[in-house]
Amino acid sequence: MPESNIPLEDPTRNPATDAGADRTLTQPTPDYGEDDAAELQMAINNMSLGQSNAEMNENSSVNYTPIHMEEQDELYQALLLSSLLSKLVDEQVAQRYQIKVQEMYNSAMQLIEHFKQSGDRAAINEAVQLFEEAVNLAPDSYSDKATLLNNLGATLHGRFEHLGELEDIDNAIRILREADNLTPDGHADKACQLNTLGKAFLCRHADKASWLGNLGNAFQYRFVHLREPGDINNAICFMRQAVDLAPNHHPDTASWCNNLGNAFAHRFESLRELADIENAIHFQKKAVDLTPSKAIWLTNLGTAFQSRFMLLGELADIQSAIHFQGQAVDLTPDGHASKASLLGNLGSAFHSQFGHLGELADIEKAIHFLQQAVNLTPDSHASKASQLTNLGNAFLSRFEHLGQLADVENAICFQCQAVDLTPDGHADKASWLANLGIAFQSRFERLGQLADIEDAICFNQQAVDLTPDGHANKATLLTSLGIVFQSRFESLGQLVDIEKAIRFLGQAVELPPDGHASKAFQLTTLGIAFTRRFEHVGELADIENAICFQSQAIDLTPDGHASKASQLSNLGIAFHCRFGCLGQLGDMENAIHFQGQAVELVPDGHASKASWLTRLGIAFTLRFERLGELADMEKAVHFHGQAVDLTPDGHASKASRLANLGNAFRCRFERLGQLVDIENGICFQGQAVDLIPDSHADKASLLTNLGTAFARRFEHLRELADMANAIHFHGQAVDLTPDGHVSKASRLTNLGNAFRCRFEHLRELADIENTICFHGQAVDLTPDGHALKATLLTNLGNAFLNRFECLGEMADIENAICFQGQAVDLTPDGHALKATLLTNLGNAFACRFERLGELADIKNTICFYGQAVDMTPDGHASKASRLINLGNAFEHRFECLRELEDIMKASATFQQATKNASSPPSIRYTAACKWAILCSAYQGSSSALDAYKVVLDIIPQLVWLGQTVYQRYEELPRIGRHINSAVATAISVGNLTQAVEWLEEGRGIVWGQILQLRSPLDDLHDKHPLLAEELETVSKALQNAGTSTRSNIIDNPNMHAAMTGEQEAQQHTKLAAEYEELIAKVRMLDGFDSFLKPKKLSALTPAAANGPVIIVNIDLSHCDALVLSSLHDIIHVPLPNLSWKQVEELHLKLSSSLEASNVRVDRNGERKSIRLAVGEQCGDQFKSVLAELWSKVVQPVLSGIKDMLHDSAEDPLPHITWCATGALAFLPIHAAGIYGSKSASDNIKFSDFAVSSYTTTLSAMLNSGCKTQRDPTEKPKVLIISQPATPNRTPLPGTKEEARIIQTYMSSEHSCHLTHDEAVVDTVKREMSKYEIVHLACHGIQDSINPLDSAFALYDGNLKLQDLMRLSLEKAELAVLSACQTATGDENLPEEAVHLAAGMLAVGYPSVIATMWSIGDRDAPIVADKVYENLLGHCDELETRNPSQSAAYEHLRKEVGTVYALHAAVKYLRSPWGRHDKMVTRNPRQSAAYALHAAVEHLRKEVGEMEFVKWVPFVHYGV
Repeated sequence: MPESNIPLEDPTRNPATDAGADRTLTQPTPDYGEDDAAELQMAINNMSLGQSNAEMNENSSVNYTPIHMEEQDELYQALLLSSLLSKLVDEQVAQRYQIKVQEMYNSAMQLIEHFKQSGDRAAINEAVQLFEEAVNLAPDSYSDKATLLNNLGATLHGRFEHLGELEDIDNAIRILREADNLTPDGHADKACQLNTLGKAFLCRHADKASWLGNLGNAFQYRFVHLREPGDINNAICFMRQAVDLAPNHHPDTASWCNNLGNAFAHRFESLRELADIENAIHFQKKAVDLTPSKAIWLTNLGTAFQSRFMLLGELADIQSAIHFQGQAVDLTPDGHASKASLLGNLGSAFHSQFGHLGELADIEKAIHFLQQAVNLTPDSHASKASQLTNLGNAFLSRFEHLGQLADVENAICFQCQAVDLTPDGHADKASWLANLGIAFQSRFERLGQLADIEDAICFNQQAVDLTPDGHANKATLLTSLGIVFQSRFESLGQLVDIEKAIRFLGQAVELPPDGHASKAFQLTTLGIAFTRRFEHVGELADIENAICFQSQAIDLTPDGHASKASQLSNLGIAFHCRFGCLGQLGDMENAIHFQGQAVELVPDGHASKASWLTRLGIAFTLRFERLGELADMEKAVHFHGQAVDLTPDGHASKASRLANLGNAFRCRFERLGQLVDIENGICFQGQAVDLIPDSHADKASLLTNLGTAFARRFEHLRELADMANAIHFHGQAVDLTPDGHVSKASRLTNLGNAFRCRFEHLRELADIENTICFHGQAVDLTPDGHALKATLLTNLGNAFLNRFECLGEMADIENAICFQGQAVDLTPDGHALKATLLTNLGNAFACRFERLGELADIKNTICFYGQAVDMTPDGHASKASRLINLGNAFEHRFECLRELEDIMKASATFQQATKNASSPPSIRYTAACKWAILCSAYQGSSSALDAYKVVLDIIPQLVWLGQTVYQRYEELPRIGRHINSAVATAISVGNLTQAVEWLEEGRGIVWGQILQLRSPLDDLHDKHPLLAEELETVSKALQNAGTSTRSNIIDNPNMHAAMTGEQEAQQHTKLAAEYEELIAKVRMLDGFDSFLKPKKLSALTPAAANGPVIIVNIDLSHCDALVLSSLHDIIHVPLPNLSWKQVEELHLKLSSSLEASNVRVDRNGERKSIRLAVGEQCGDQFKSVLAELWSKVVQPVLSGIKDMLHDSAEDPLPHITWCATGALAFLPIHAAGIYGSKSASDNIKFSDFAVSSYTTTLSAMLNSGCKTQRDPTEKPKVLIISQPATPNRTPLPGTKEEARIIQTYMSSEHSCHLTHDEAVVDTVKREMSKYEIVHLACHGIQDSINPLDSAFALYDGNLKLQDLMRLSLEKAELAVLSACQTATGDENLPEEAVHLAAGMLAVGYPSVIATMWSIGDRDAPIVADKVYENLLGHCDELETRNPSQSAAYEHLRKEVGTVYALHAAVKYLRSPWGRHDKMVTRNPRQSAAYALHAAVEHLRKEVGEMEFVKWVPFVHYGV
């Protein structure tokens, strides 16, 4: 069992392992403070001596006139004089200095206004200098010292906002603290005692709230710069005091509320606590309510709503944000200084809504408004860089949506401009660098150019280096750096990169304190990195760490948090990875559990709902691939379908979700083999490819998926066009992938795999050469140490192994061993793939051993297979298959060395494989069969019986009621021969009871299941009526589900029609589970412990009530007959002269003869004119077949049961029912005999000694016999269906005569004749339930590809076997199938009797007359005439013969004794069949076999005894 062709590019892109769900771009959110002009205005207002923190009159204008030095001196003197005692200063001098101070103040205002308009640093610097000197000249006792300090602090504050110099904000805080300390609560300025005019000019009213507000602002801005938590806490503290101190009517209350709201918003950004953003919205809204027309308050409120939206994901919040931001823009006239910043904020809101809804119109609006903001902002403006980076982020989002390269190019361009405009040392420099790095990383993921990821690392590293330890952004920047290193690792596979990623991410985790808002995100990202390293190195500690960190992240994240779902999903991925390593089912259950929780946390309508549904679908797909549970695949299809339906057309993820849905259908096809699934897979993959342009980053990946789907359909249908498409699309994927791209190697190997698949079909050397070429290129492109190197090497080794098997050149097998060895050496112990690679290496050594026979090779094979087994934990899904490989190797070494120890080891290994319950039933079944075969050959029949018991126990799991009948038939060909071997083993130890029970249990499995579902529940009804009723309901539903075709509509793009089949499959699985649960419940009841269990012999014996049932078991070891009688113990009749090979040869002879006679050329169901002149060779073949059946089967059986026949019932000829196995099931035992001898005395026919019937199983006879009996005095009603001229088929004129003859034996009230267009499918199905006998005279069709499509050809279509299986026919007694091949069966399923006759038994007809091959149109009316004459009408006189004078009597006397022969003759003469004086009316259920016997005797006389093909095909099935 090779484990080759490891897929390199999983067609299902797994978003659950991306950090993207938790990672946010390192970009500034829209400013919470006012725009730059407004902030400067506040600084100016704060510097106003008369109106601290109040707004200036926008209409006032002051001409800017610089102050000369001498005037400054006078001003300084005025300030000095104002601080002296009034008694020491002349009042006139003081007045003069007052005037100079006012001139100084006006000049300072002009300087500040000039700076505001021009950005001239010299102006603001001169203003600061002027106020600093004024403060320095004023003594501490100066009454307005606090006012001067306040003005100076506010001016420094304003300069910091524009220039970003940390020294300014530090000085501002220091000075404003001094101002606050100098001003007592409730203080009012007093007039200067020395100079009233100077006092009036210099002193205005001031209050504590103003200073607290300004001090809070200063702390807030320093927090924005340094991210020190103490600063923002101080800011909120002082601002809150300011708000509390100010009355509502105070002109500055709105401003202080706004500032306090901004402070809460800033703290929310840091701590992500809901209370902060709620407070922010509260105070911003209060500011708006106090001043509704203030644009700046509106934009701040909108930004707060946007922040809450980012936390909670509620659409109403982002809609409110857009509303208020739009109002702010509308209120602001063009040309206003704030217009650009307001447009930027509006664009940012639309950007956020786009992230939620994924609607293209939103990102288009975002780019539009952000572009306007950039265009309105001059390059020299302090906010230009911020506007550019926001615009770059918007282009990056559109790129991720549409995949257009121009967008990511724009993103890089604008981010570069932002970086270039920002001087070194600026607070935002690091953030802009990080954003630029993210843009380069995105382009790398699109183009795969390594230069881009190098740039991404470079810029992220610079961002980290620029940020001092302790800075609030340090952890975020370290996280971004770790992510880009992880991205390079995924490209190059260099272990050093993932080591660096883990190191940086680990540092990021250590920086935030527990409880910090970013802590959970950092833990999640670190967990993902450990998962990546685990996938590369396979060390269990890594995946344990991943689970640990992901779990911590979840624990730190409160329910309802926006990130909760993504964290749960990532934890689910980690558990899945550990499941892949350890194979413990609990891990997979956890994986499904957490993915399911993630889906449940996201409300319907949320933009990310489809994403989580996709992840859940992937999880179910992965569990399906491990466990093979169909229910998982059904759920995967369901969730992927939901994800597609939730994703609007045009959405960026539409194509990928269609691809995932297509992959799910492909996986289900690989499990069930239903063509409709792979058709759907191709359909959805094709839609995904068509949705995106060639330039899109995902185009190559989607082409790969489509190529894989075509390859799978090729494997099913073997149509070369599919493989050509597979190669074409894989080739396109390779061509679209530039050299150096991270996926180039994987796509080359996928193309190589496609060529390899075609090679295995066509065996054209060019294909395997291409395979080796592309696999070789993939290996060459992949550096040593890359995570995929070992996988690529093993695929290349497999290709060389294929070429070796083709050409036999030793160099190829040497290369195969070399590359497989390298793959093993590159993979550390404990890695999840190690066991697979060891298995492939073992395969290569096994192949060389088969060629050279060198003992060292088989020893190496055992060694590597053994290591693979040891590395696979118990309970792992692959454990059983690897044990089988090891067992095979032990068996091969035994064949070489003949050491019994190897056989014992092989047997023990196969036995161990059967116990691995998590492995697929098909694998465990194979192991059980191998174990049984070895036991039979080397360890004795007793051990073999134990093994075969396990074989029988696994069969119900292999052929499960939860599958459709078609699916069950797919599994059956491998079962039959092993059942025959099990029976032969039981016979060999004399356990005949076990032999009969096993044969019944393992034969006719599907029919047995169908009959079980139709079993009457009389005892259960009597004692537990409600439970019986529930079981009946479920049984009927399950029977209908089992015969479903589940045909999906594949061309409906909205998926609803296509989901019908999936829902039906889910319902089928659910019904099967419910049925099994009910059965278990019944068996727990007193007296029902064996309810519907396989029947024991005592329950099977009544099948022989109407005569012995002869079971003939055909096995490679020996052939035997077991005779079951209601009056005797089982009789064992060995058939020493018969072998399995001889039976196969007889079958081939018969088939050759029939083809030569034109009765089995095809399976189109034609009743035809049979060629009479077929040549002596054909006749001789047929004759020899019948002769061998007589001598090797029938004669030994008759000899063995002579005593039983002597005691047989009152019928003139005994009735024998045959239950044949193997190829014997296709041979006419009833016609066995010696024909065409030169001497008539040497001829003998089995039909002279017994009437023959056939049965598919004993249970079929039991179920038929338990039907309610009709009153024998009532004549049966007959439904006749004839088709003399079926459309598009050969005419059958003989059916007219056939129908006319049948009608002569009954009145019109007891018959109904449907012919021509009256005989349509629906009418026939409806009428069949009303009549005891149905006669079908039409074309019969045996479908060997899908047996359930075997059918009767009616006027408007085919009445299929699967349609008949759904019928419930309580009155049914006899079905006469006067059509072709109605008892032919499927040569691949000899133990299942997959033909129309068996189907009629299963649907309720206890007795069926059918044909083994095509019959003549002229012969059918003759047989029908005699059958109904014997059943219903006046019998012609039968030829009277004296048995004692016949050749048959003579043979019988010789073979079984004169006494018995005479007894038989006397019985014949005494019986109704041997007398002419009395008409005997018989029940058609009891006499159909005899009626057919007589009819065939008549036909044989009509057409000639040697015309075997004409009279032999008519057979009877049932009781």
